[in-house]
Amino acid sequence: MILTALLFAVGAFALVSFWEDLRDWLKEVVAKVKEIIKRAVVGFKIFVKKIGEAIKEISKNYSQNEEGRWHETVVTREISESDVPADVLAKAKKHRGNEVDVTQELELQLEG
Repeated sequence: MILTALLFAVGAFALVSFWEDLRDWLKEVVAKVKEIIKRAVVGFKIFVKKIGEAIKEISKNYSQNEEGRWHETVVTREISESDVPADVLAKAKKHRGNEVDVTQELELQLEG
């Protein structure tokens, strides 16, 4: 029983850690993209993608230029499968090779 509670606590910490780490990375990405493109980032989407034994986190950042044209700036990083919550990993494996949008999950995790 104690082992079960401990495993649950470790799993819950890993889940929170994943979303907080993703949030912190996203903040860095948006700041860097804004600095490079010299415009405000108006919005973003976050994706995960299964690549071999790793997971790729993908941040798509959207901005507009002076003429009102939209631009997309994409930033990626690889993380270990072991750092990804089971439900997100299952989605990524199910759609192997394709991007899976986790923007809404990130927002929900950070609100609650």
